Amino acid sequence: MREKILVTGGGGLLGHALRQICLQAYFVTSRDFDLTDIQQTESLFQTIKPTQVIHLAAKVAGVKSNALRNADLLAANSQINTNVLSAAQKSGVERLISVLSSCSYAVYSDRPSTESDLHVGLPFKGNLGYGYSKRMLDIQTKLLWEQYGCEYSTITPVTMYGPNDNWDLEEGHVLGSLIHKCFLAKQNGNPLEVWGSGNAVRQFVYSLDIAKILLRMLESDYKGPETTVIAADDGIAIKDLVLSIARAMDFHGEIIFDRTKPEGQLVRVMESKRFADFFQDFQFTPLEEGVRRTVDWFRNQESIVVGSKKGF
Repeated sequence: MREKILVTGGGGLLGHALRQICLQAYFVTSRDFDLTDIQQTESLFQTIKPTQVIHLAAKVAGVKSNALRNADLLAANSQINTNVLSAAQKSGVERLISVLSSCSYAVYSDRPSTESDLHVGLPFKGNLGYGYSKRMLDIQTKLLWEQYGCEYSTITPVTMYGPNDNWDLEEGHVLGSLIHKCFLAKQNGNPLEVWGSGNAVRQFVYSLDIAKILLRMLESDYKGPETTVIAADDGIAIKDLVLSIARAMDFHGEIIFDRTKPEGQLVRVMESKRFADFFQDFQFTPLEEGVRRTVDWFRNQESIVVGSKKGF
C-alpha cells in the first residue's frame, strides 16, 4: 500500500525543504487548519486519512516575543501538539515524527548537551514557554508508545537555516538575520555591524538535510520514542560565520564586532549519542556550501526585501 504522508507546519523553513523532496505529501499550514482547535485537527485527519505524519506545526516567535509571551506560547504549542498526536493515535496513523527544539535543553559551559539532558533543569527563561511545550511533546510521544504501541518518534536538530528562513533583523534566527544585515550593508555601502565579540560558538544545520533525514526515518526501520539530536558539526564561531556570509554575498566592506552589545553564552553546542547508530553514512551539507545556497536564494528574492526591516 502506498503511504499517505501528512506534513503539518508546511509553510515554515523545514516544511519548504520537505516540499522539494516529498512531492506526494499533503502539506498543511495554519491557513488551512487551526491545530489549536481539536475539532479542526480531527477534521484534518479524517479528511486526509494519513498513514504517516511529519509534525512540524508550532506557534513560534522571535527572541523578544518569546520572553514576553511565554504563557501564550506554552498554551498554544501544548494545544497543537496534544491535538495532533491525539488525532493521529485515534485515526490509526502508523508512523509519526515530531521535531523538538534545542532551546528545550539545559546548556553547559564545559560540555555539549546530549539527548539525556532534555529534561534536566528548566529551559532558558526567555524560551521557557516554547521550550517546555517541546518537552511535553517528548513526554506525550513516549506515553503513546507505552500505552498504545504508537510508533512515534522525535528528533532535535540544532538551529536550522536555509531558503525560506526568517530574515527579520531583530526577531529572525542568527544566520538569517546576519544574511539580511550583510545584504543591507552592501546595498547601502555601510559597515556590517555584528553584536558581540564574534567569539561565541553556535551550531547550524541546513534545512534540506533535516528534511532528508526525516524521510529516511519514515522509510527505515528506525523505531523508539527517544529523541535523536541532529548536529552537523561541533559548531562555528560567529566571526567565522560572518566571514562565510560576507564571501557568499561578495561583501568587501568593513565588519565591526560591537563588544558593547550582548552575545549570550559563549559556547552553546549539542552532540548526539544516537545519530551515528542510525545514519552512519549520512553526509551533511558543509556550512560554507549551505550558506552560499541560502545567500543565492535570498538575493534572488531581494526585490521583496528592499525597504523592509522584516524581509519576507
